[in-house]
Amino acid sequence: MSDEDLENSKNKVQQKKNYLEKVLHKILIESCFVFNHKFSNKICIFIILSAIVWIVLFILFDQAALPGGAYFSLWILIIFSHILGFICELVKMPSLLGMLITGILFKNVPKLSIIGNSIYSATSSLLRNVAFCVILCRAGLSLDLDKLKTMKFKILKFSIIPCLFESIIFAFIAVLVLKLSFKWALLMGFVISGVSPAVVVPLMIQLQETGLGVQKNIPGFVIASSCIDNIIAITGHSLMIGIVFNKGEVWWTLVQCPLQILAGVLFGILVAFFLNIIRLDHKISKVSLRFTVLFLVAMIAALGFKKINFATAGPLAVLTLVIVSKIVWQRVDEYQDLDKENILLNVKNLDDLFSKIWSIIFLPLLFSLIGNEIDFGKLSPKTLGLQLAVLAIAIVFRLIASFFSVYFEKNMCFREKIFLCITWIPKATVQAAVGSIALDLAKLYQLPTQIPTDILNIAVLSIVATAPVGTILISLSASKLLHNEQSSARSSA
Repeated sequence: MSDEDLENSKNKVQQKKNYLEKVLHKILIESCFVFNHKFSNKICIFIILSAIVWIVLFILFDQAALPGGAYFSLWILIIFSHILGFICELVKMPSLLGMLITGILFKNVPKLSIIGNSIYSATSSLLRNVAFCVILCRAGLSLDLDKLKTMKFKILKFSIIPCLFESIIFAFIAVLVLKLSFKWALLMGFVISGVSPAVVVPLMIQLQETGLGVQKNIPGFVIASSCIDNIIAITGHSLMIGIVFNKGEVWWTLVQCPLQILAGVLFGILVAFFLNIIRLDHKISKVSLRFTVLFLVAMIAALGFKKINFATAGPLAVLTLVIVSKIVWQRVDEYQDLDKENILLNVKNLDDLFSKIWSIIFLPLLFSLIGNEIDFGKLSPKTLGLQLAVLAIAIVFRLIASFFSVYFEKNMCFREKIFLCITWIPKATVQAAVGSIALDLAKLYQLPTQIPTDILNIAVLSIVATAPVGTILISLSASKLLHNEQSSARSSA
């Protein structure tokens, strides 16, 4: 064969290859609706991933992954939580509301209740505890220490005063109206006192993008304060859990509470410094390794302290561990001559990993499982009405406390102070995380479950009542109460 014939043969092969590539491109890319539309592409990915997860569950757990099995029920809950959460987002509502409704439906609708009833109580409790660990890790990582140093008095006032004031006022009213003992009432008060970062933070980020309130850093101020508010609510709840479920004498209760606080804080500090000593250098990325170690040690702290009846120490240990680890790892990065931009990037990437597992797995799991604990057949309309009334009064007092906590801030106008009060309405994350802890412990210790069930009910009631209302009020009032820096810049130009 001549060189010319060989060249022609190569050209024909290349033409056929190019033609085949064009055909495949037409079929797979240009002609396929799925790849041409971002929305349908997301649906396709969601369906494929859901199917893959179910196949893996079936291979691992066999009958438990079939209809009527516990793993199949969990899989269904997560799938429908994402679907209803997406529908809520379409109507500008928090996705967690749809996830909560998912759990309620699968528990109380007759033909669907087989799903809700197939999930073991111990499995549900364990998954909710792991989700609580993720919340604590995110709270610690989200704490902006630099901002806290520069605005510490203002942030601490706006976060601590309303949270404590609402908890105490709720406790006093609950004693009178709901006929509870003060310790149970105060425990219930700390459950409902935390504001929801899952609702507030995305709304504040939207304000930052549109320029509303940016000049005085109001969105950033609210984000930082919400983190502190959550830490106060969770710490208060942990302390009250230790007091309420303590089986010893009064003197032992007084000794055990500071002992548990000290144990949790010491554990967090010592483990954080130990992680610094071993340096965590490995072939896999530094951020991935830090995430893995932090997540696993956080679970050891939270679940381990609970195992030895030191329930108060667990959350404090996790918060201390995460905050001190964040500080130590920043110092290690500085020592390794990383510039400030890369140090902050490491922190952000670590927070992003927790954010991803939260939004994909634990957010739908937590809220659907909390909803799945609500049994309409056991609810008393009269009790719910009284709980709603007490909740409403407590929120009013919280708004008053919020206003006076920023009343003397001279760099904020009256309208901005009113807006800050409105941002403190939505409740969801803390309520879903800690609302069922008292019920879990009551079942574990074989104690009466009526009051712990009431605590869970009012936690869910606070989410349903305040998350959508707070979202609507924040969205509608922002443009009317805050100054828009971007529009001012355009008009001056």
